[in-house]
Amino acid sequence: MAPYAASMQLALYAHPFDLQALPAAGGLARLRDLGFAEIVMATSYHDGRWLMPWHPAGRVRFLEDGTVHFRPRADYGLLAPQPSTSVPSTGPSPLELLAAEAKQHGLRVRAWTVFTHNSRLGERHPDQCVQNAFDDRYRYALCPAQAAVQQYIAALVKDLAAHPGVATIELEALGQMGFKHSSHHDKASFTPSGLLDAALSACFCSACTAVMASAGHDVPRLRADVCAFVRANVGEADAMAPPKLPAGAAELTASALVVPWLAPVLASRAATAQRLAAIVKKNAGELASAVQVHPHPWFTGSQLSVTAAAAFPVPVERVLTCYGEGPDAIAKLLAHDGMQAAAASPKRVCIWPKAPQFGSDDDLRRLRELCASHGTASLAIYHLGLLPWRTIERVAKMLAA
Repeated sequence: MAPYAASMQLALYAHPFDLQALPAAGGLARLRDLGFAEIVMATSYHDGRWLMPWHPAGRVRFLEDGTVHFRPRADYGLLAPQPSTSVPSTGPSPLELLAAEAKQHGLRVRAWTVFTHNSRLGERHPDQCVQNAFDDRYRYALCPAQAAVQQYIAALVKDLAAHPGVATIELEALGQMGFKHSSHHDKASFTPSGLLDAALSACFCSACTAVMASAGHDVPRLRADVCAFVRANVGEADAMAPPKLPAGAAELTASALVVPWLAPVLASRAATAQRLAAIVKKNAGELASAVQVHPHPWFTGSQLSVTAAAAFPVPVERVLTCYGEGPDAIAKLLAHDGMQAAAASPKRVCIWPKAPQFGSDDDLRRLRELCASHGTASLAIYHLGLLPWRTIERVAKMLAA
């Protein structure tokens, strides 16, 4: 067995409603004794329907949409956050409670923060959302190129930095989220991947078009080219025919030659990421930063592509979220050229240990060895409220240092 990386530790993601029910299940002491060193609490989150195996209040929970689990105090401008029902009218917020209690048990606290994925704010302010080449607004996706969204991001970071006992802020959904990320009951006769996903995810809102224009690009021509590409591969295609589009990042160079709109779109995202990195640095204070990344250069989900994440300096941790991957797929992601380019930065691998991706203790041992061989700083488990205690204990036994 390969030796553990010296500093590799185990972390656990959680929501306030999980932590509020935790005392009856053994409390933070139980998690510490299982080997967890850090609790990663959601501080800003979106809606969802969760099947919760052990929560005493029920089994199916509908999450509140676009709320924060702390008491906002900074100047948010147009996009004012809504505190969740977990935040009492008086007294400490869930984040304040966790920071105080975790310290007593020797646990670190990380503020896991979702930024631009916010349907509540997007519905109220559609002009601040990602806008595709056909002028359709993705109301679950605030566009971080917009000045009002940047003010919102800055205020979130500033508020979290003002919480004593919080060591790190983890940045999720910091970029332009695109078409492929789930919204409501998604229906499509095609499964967009590769260039089709990139085309449907290209943002032409007022802020993004200004960024492209300032770089000297012919924006109307770019928009027309993207529209023509979508029409050719959707409107004029056959839903019963196999897709012919390149699906992965390996085809990026050749694809850029075929579709000249791709490079300007990616350059616009990179320019926005540079601005976001500066905003985080300015407002984070003493907080360490961690950014969720994906190896593919045109990825537009909750993670920044590693190309855009290059805007963040080397000390900023890269978090590789592998919720749908097992050991073999994770090995490919860690070996990807994009991750190798970020090899100097500390890395965290986050897994969701469930079948079919993980089916045995051997799978967990392989993951541990794999992460050690790549110098991974920490492993994180998703998610306290979604996993049965039997699974949490099994995974901790195999992975805890």
